[in-house]
Amino acid sequence: MAYGQVHGVAFAISGEAAIPYLSKRECELGGYISQFTTFFPVSGEPFKVLAYVATPKNPLWMGDADDKAIAQQIIDCSGPSGHNVEYLVRLANFMREHFSEHHDSHLFNLEQEVLALVERNQMCLRTLMGSGEGCVTFIKRDSPSPTSNPPEEQERIESFEHTTRIQGKTLRCLNI
Repeated sequence: MAYGQVHGVAFAISGEAAIPYLSKRECELGGYISQFTTFFPVSGEPFKVLAYVATPKNPLWMGDADDKAIAQQIIDCSGPSGHNVEYLVRLANFMREHFSEHHDSHLFNLEQEVLALVERNQMCLRTLMGSGEGCVTFIKRDSPSPTSNPPEEQERIESFEHTTRIQGKTLRCLNI
């Protein structure tokens, strides 16, 4: 198995229903596996996190497919909470805004391919992007220690972001 670096954020979850909910959504319904890995914050000590990872057993697994094939799958997939084009574009914008010092060439090349397909297929990007309602706004702060208490949580509306139109198969993603 090849290892690489992934830049992003770690979310603290709480409540006894959180892990069973995520396990069902990501593993049973989404075709992912869960595994622990080490998170290295910008400041502070590394700590263990639970990550959900796609594998060849995932029905939507594309393996080492090229960006054009992945882009085609993205523009073909949507669900009740939005289109996968929206997920990709918002993720790329998030990375540019919050991790500008780390260029993710795969993500940005994929975004470019998807936007080219959207234009070529005369799809309305504004419609694909939705209203943005329900999107979480992330404010970059200094990393708190993993043992600090999280701020008062707002109730989160349950959603299954970015499911696919493929009959009987769904891709579940966190709405970040």
